[in-house]
Amino acid sequence: MISFLLYTSSFFNFTFFIFAIGFVVALGLEQWLKVKPLSPDTTMNDRNMYIVQSNRKYCWKQAWVANLAWFICNIALYFAARNVQAPVDTFWNGI
Repeated sequence: MISFLLYTSSFFNFTFFIFAIGFVVALGLEQWLKVKPLSPDTTMNDRNMYIVQSNRKYCWKQAWVANLAWFICNIALYFAARNVQAPVDTFWNGI
């Protein structure tokens, strides 16, 4: 159980950073498209802005979900490992 919670916590930590980096990239692209549109056609610019904004919103939501799941997993790990006995140091006992 503890190894599963450690693995799951590491996975959610990994996914959080992926979504956080995606959010920052989408935010930068959104600001760039506001300053310098890609084409003179306004409908194409609106389409590009919609794509970037939807990606930014998706990454923001998923980063929060991954962060919340990581937090819950760490709380469960705390309760699961609370009653575990500390390992005995057997290396120095023979010397």
